[in-house]
Parts: sequence; structure tokens; C-alpha cells
Amino acid sequence: MKKSIFIVALLFAAFTSRAQSPWSVGFHYSAMDFRTPYIGTGDQTTHWNTGAGVTVGYRLAPYLTLAGNFTLTDAKKMVSLTAPNIANPGSTVARQGSSLSTFGQVGAQLHFMPLFKQEAAAVDPYAIVQAGLHDVEKVSYGSVGGGLGINFWFSEGAGFYLQSTYNAMPLSPKVNSFGGNGPAVYFNHNAGLRFRLGTDKDTDKDGVSDKKDKCPEVPGKKELMGCPDQDNDGIADADDACPTEAGTKEMMGCPDRDGDGIADKDDKCPDVKGVAAFGGCADTDGDGIADPDDKCPTEAGVAALQGCPDKDGDGIADGDDACPTEAGSAALMGCPDRDGDGVADKDDKCPDVKGEKNPGTDKHGCPKTQDEAVEILKSLAKSIQFETGKDIIRPESFSSLDQVAGVMNEFPEAKFAIEGHTDNVGNPVTNKALSQKRANAVVKYIASKGVNAKRLKAVGYGSAKPKANNKTKEGQAENRRVEITLEKAVTKVIPLKGKGK
Repeated sequence: MKKSIFIVALLFAAFTSRAQSPWSVGFHYSAMDFRTPYIGTGDQTTHWNTGAGVTVGYRLAPYLTLAGNFTLTDAKKMVSLTAPNIANPGSTVARQGSSLSTFGQVGAQLHFMPLFKQEAAAVDPYAIVQAGLHDVEKVSYGSVGGGLGINFWFSEGAGFYLQSTYNAMPLSPKVNSFGGNGPAVYFNHNAGLRFRLGTDKDTDKDGVSDKKDKCPEVPGKKELMGCPDQDNDGIADADDACPTEAGTKEMMGCPDRDGDGIADKDDKCPDVKGVAAFGGCADTDGDGIADPDDKCPTEAGVAALQGCPDKDGDGIADGDDACPTEAGSAALMGCPDRDGDGVADKDDKCPDVKGEKNPGTDKHGCPKTQDEAVEILKSLAKSIQFETGKDIIRPESFSSLDQVAGVMNEFPEAKFAIEGHTDNVGNPVTNKALSQKRANAVVKYIASKGVNAKRLKAVGYGSAKPKANNKTKEGQAENRRVEITLEKAVTKVIPLKGKGK
């Protein structure tokens, strides 16, 4: 009998491997333990009793199945060798009757995995409550019981299951047929094959029924509930931001080649580890400018110069600056031009004297002629100033005097007279003495800058040679001056005026 039942089970396995309907059928081998509950209570039974049976189930919901099962077992080991003598209470007689007994139960199975949203889990544990009717030696007893079971689905339509229940027959005699005192109780252990009957619709033929298929019209993978995964990264195409490129769950299915946490599709530098602030690019020099936009990626710079440094702050990147440590102009490639003649100081033979461009000559940046030099001295002399009533040159005049010395050195054969003048306010003798001291001070300064003192003559005229009306403050200011004259054999001497007080 048992062999026949398992042959039927194998046939079901062959023809229902893709079955997915609510109905299921199971074929089981049964082992009933009538000894354990009575150990220590005068147990008279032998040991295990085996049998075989069939179970039919209907799954009302993913978490609930109604089930009925029928088991046929050998009762020879199940009952004691004697039975109560009904005619003579208190005595026993030899047991008579069939050695086969039937057990039928109906109940409910509560499945745990769907409660955790795992309806298609291959491992499917459940709890059981059941009630039934048992026929033992042509005597029927009602029963109630409960226990645990587990299905191991090796396909959507077929699986192996184990089940254990504890059963009681509360209305059985006090001295029961199982050899114990009190209501009859026993353990029932089943192991068998379970199959789902019929086939649900599977439109895309991917082995996942439409009922469970999240993508019923597109062939997909069982582990993804029937949805496709073109790039085989374990993420369904519908949830994959990059369905044709294998990626990670963290990147929603997109790759991240440089591992910087930014998906390649959003990464401006997908092969260089960077930061989100720069779109996935790096900032090697830490100047706040991403390397691809930084012309000097290894040197911290400024945004205005596309990430390049500018040490002298002249707005010209050091790499393009011919004088990177001296502020200059773009026209002279970042170099300064103190005299403003358009020749960079580094190339100017006369950096403090405005001259002309003569590349390749010793006059490059110097005046061409003596007359031009005189005009320059005339202009420079106007800015020479002194402390009030003293022969002390003000510091703001030093730059002009430096240029005066430069011009004079360009014409080493020329001689110059430095003349001091005052207005008519005060004592004439005192004014003349002050003008002489101021002329002497100018000569001394120019000589300190490399001009031979023998080429210079200091003369103080006081208020003797006014150039303007001393009756007005403006005229007095103009008369307080220093003049430089060029001493040479010419008919016209051009005075170069400078102010004093």
C-alpha cells in the first residue's frame, strides 16, 4: 500500500512541476508515537506505528490554507494486547478485530513567511490547528490537535514537507485502547511530497504565474518576481536606473567605476575618485576648483585665473607672468614699469627715467637726446618738496629725485645747477640762506644716487627771482621752488622748476 502511494506521488511530481493553483495535494509517510505521552503512567504499548496517507489543501490567502488529510496506519503496535471486558468490568479479554486504523482530520495552516512579505519563499514554515475523527479497531473517537510544519518548495509546483502534531481524543475511555490511563493522546509525524494542482496563467512563459509576476508580459527571473534584468546585476529593470549596465543597489543599479559613491551617469569624472560638490571630480590642490576646470590642478590658485596662483596679485597667473613676484601689467606680461615708458623694469636700462623703446641697445628705456632729458628733469623737479621752514626733503619727493639722478647719469658729461627759491615773506637774508640750504640738500641726495657731485652746483637765490606775484598765496606757492638748469654752451637754458616752502 505504501509503495503504491509513493508511486502516485512521483507521477504527480512529473506532471505538476509548474502547477500554481490554490489547490494542493500531498502524499506522506506517517509515524505515530503512542508511547511517549504515557511513559511513567503504566505504559503497555509497544513503540512506533507507521502508515501512509494523503493531504488536500486549499490556500485561501497567502498566509492561510485549509487542509484535510487521511492516514491509514497499522494498529498492531498501537494498542495493547488486551482490551477491557465490557461484560465484566474490571477484567480484560484478548483483543479482537482489524489491525488497520484510519485517521481523518481537517484544519487550518497559518504560513509565516507571507506575514513578512515573502510569499514566494522556497522555505515555507507554518503552524497547524486541526480536528478529526479516528477509527481504531472499529471504534471511532473525535480528536483535536495542533503542531508545526514546513514546506521546502523545489519548484513552484512541487515540494517536500515535514509536519508534527500533538493529538488528543478527549472523549475516549479512561482506560483507553492505547494502553494508557485517561484520554488517548499521541504524536503524529508526517514526511512527504506536496504538489499544487492545475496551472495558473503565465502570459510571458517565464515560469512565474501572472498572479505572482510583477512583469507579467515580459519574460523575467523568478528571483525578481518575473521581472527582467538585462544587465544581470540582481536589480529588476523597472527599478534599475541603468538597466543595460551592471551596477549596485546603492547606486540604484548603476555602476560606479571609481568608487566615490557617485553613479557613473552622474559623475563628470567617472574614472577619478572625487566628491559630490564637484560632480564627482577631484580637487587635488584644494582651491575649490575641480581639476577638469583647473588650469593648475596641483597648485592652489584663484577662480578668476581658472585655479592658477598669482603670488604678486596683479591679476596675471604666475605661469603667464614674466615677473611673478612683482605686480605688473598685462601689457608687459606681468612686469612693472616704474617710469611708465612702456619698457618693463627688468628690460629697462633706465627704469626710473621715462625713455623710448630701443630693443637690443643700451638706450632701451632711456631718453634719446639731452633735450628730452631736460624736459624730463623739468617735470620731475616740480614735485620736490621740503618740510615747512626747513631744508629737510619730504619722503614723497624721493621717487622723483631718484629719477632725476637716473636722467643725469644718462648724460655723464653734462653739468647741472640746482637753484633754490623762496617767496618774499619774512627776512630776505633768512630766505636766501634757507634757499641755499635746500639746494645743498638736493645736491647731496642726488650725489648719493651715483651722480658725481662735481657735476652739480647748488645756488640759493632766496626771493630774488620770483616767477609769480607774491601778493597772492598762489603766487607765493609758485615762487617757493627748486629749479635745475643745464649748464652748457647754449643760448637758451631751460629752467626746471621744483616747489619748496
